Amino acid sequence: MREFRPMEQPLLKNKWKEIWISAMLILCIAGILWSRALLSFASVLIVVPYFFQRRFKSSPSFFTAVLCIILPVLISFFWSDDHGAWYSSLAVKIPLLFFCLGFSGISISAEWKRKIILLSLLLISAGCLQSLWEYSLDSAAYAEAYLRAKTLPTPAENDHIRFSWLVVIIIAFAIQQIKNEKQKLNQAVILLLVFFLVVYLHILAAKTGLVCLYTGTLAYLLYAGLQEKKWKPALSVTALLSVICFFCYLYSPTFRNRLQYVRYEYSLYSQGQLTSSYSDAARILSMKAGYSILKEHPLYGVGFGDLREEVNQWHSVNHSSSLPDERFLPANEWLVYGAGSGWAGFALFTIGLGMLLFVSFQKNPLMFAVAVISIIPFLVDDTLEGQYGGVILAFIVFFGQQIFRNPEPA
Repeated sequence: MREFRPMEQPLLKNKWKEIWISAMLILCIAGILWSRALLSFASVLIVVPYFFQRRFKSSPSFFTAVLCIILPVLISFFWSDDHGAWYSSLAVKIPLLFFCLGFSGISISAEWKRKIILLSLLLISAGCLQSLWEYSLDSAAYAEAYLRAKTLPTPAENDHIRFSWLVVIIIAFAIQQIKNEKQKLNQAVILLLVFFLVVYLHILAAKTGLVCLYTGTLAYLLYAGLQEKKWKPALSVTALLSVICFFCYLYSPTFRNRLQYVRYEYSLYSQGQLTSSYSDAARILSMKAGYSILKEHPLYGVGFGDLREEVNQWHSVNHSSSLPDERFLPANEWLVYGAGSGWAGFALFTIGLGMLLFVSFQKNPLMFAVAVISIIPFLVDDTLEGQYGGVILAFIVFFGQQIFRNPEPA
């Protein structure tokens, strides 16, 4: 026993950190789906292993990227009048820092990576089944509601934008795991769940989720085809997605009605009929408000604490018919940062997000696709201004660092 203990202690010392990080990541996914309290608990406690490090070991680029994202919000305290709103904007971004510190010096084994991915896949699949169950209770009413920009009930408190984004991300990581599975049965089960999630995304018909799915697939296919000359699998995937899309259009009224609604709405705002009662038109108006505020305050912005009030004032002057709940933050995270902290904040956010998403991209077509998928919600939504967005981004970055940059055999 005396000879065994010196070898056993370092192993156990490192093992508990790996298990802790893995458990917190799984709890974060469960929290996003069903409990904000659980999500807050896990996204804070994920930092615990950092306090047992002898020195800070995080990737400098990872830490720098997180600082670039948080710093504009932090500094804008000095010219924000509403410090309560400022703190709310800062608080939802702090998990990025906690994740960064918690991951420092931790290398997750291939087996634990596998467990995290598979458990996340099962949790997301359960969430999608829950959504479909609620749909089945009154399918006709839900389908008709799609003609009025509504969607199915989803986990994540019906935040279909971030939920559908997370579904696409889990699909990508599950596909990566299929390559590492040694048993054919395991590969078949994962593939079946991936197929189910793809079909579900078409039934849900959330625009962000579908754009992420198809844009990410296109990015992967182009990279794999042009860089690795794998045109046959690329064409096979394209054909499969085309078949799924065709059958969903025929047999899914939610998907069909969503396409009809998008065409109708586009016919309105393409002719300049921007009324905030339509979802896409309201997004365009929010972006106009954000850009206008940025132009008026190019150096420092108006402060993250006062941004919502400035948006409200812009609507009062330029689009007074907008209802209070239609006057939301710019539906583009770059414009949020620009309006809140000026062009300097805009630039820092661009640098930070770019470093987070592409630091782990090393000639890996799937990670390139994940990076593309990850950017899309920031273009069409104020993704980091809510609790879910920051945690999902941290989850993506963790797997980019652990799986794609330093791949291990399963």
